[in-house]
Amino acid sequence: MDVTARLRLASAEVLLASWPDLHGDWTTVVHPTLHEVIGLHIALSVATDALHLANQLAAR
Repeated sequence: MDVTARLRLASAEVLLASWPDLHGDWTTVVHPTLHEVIGLHIALSVATDALHLANQLAAR
């Protein structure tokens, strides 16, 4: 089985990882990447919120 992890952003799609020809229980291979993606999502959300706040404060 071929497994690919992609992150779809508003302007592009990013290939995070690709595991060709995985056999058997592949969750131990893929699971760490999912944790990294969740962390990346949280970091992007915090950065976006900080940017919005900075813009609001600058507009005052």
